[in-house]
Amino acid sequence: MEAKIMYTKQEREYAAGIIRQIARNNQVSEAEVRLDLEETMNISRSHPDPTLRALWSTFQYAGAAPTVEEFILWAAEITWGRRDADPL
Repeated sequence: MEAKIMYTKQEREYAAGIIRQIARNNQVSEAEVRLDLEETMNISRSHPDPTLRALWSTFQYAGAAPTVEEFILWAAEITWGRRDADPL
C-alpha cells in the first residue's frame, strides 16, 4: 500500500531547509536537530492533556508516524492558520 502524501515535495523540502538552518544556527548536526524534534513529537503525542491530545488528533500524516518535516509543516499551519488546521 502506497503512503498518502499530505504535503508536496516542495513543502517537505522547505521544512528540510528549516532543519538545516536550525542546525547551522546552533552549530549542531541535522541529525541532532531531527532527534530533538522526534523526541518532542513523541513526548507531546503521548501527553495526557486532553487539549493537546485533541490537537494531535487533527494531524494527518502519510505514514504510521509523522516525519519531522510533516511536524514542522503542521506546526506552521497551526501557528499561521493555514490549510485546515484548527488550533482549538
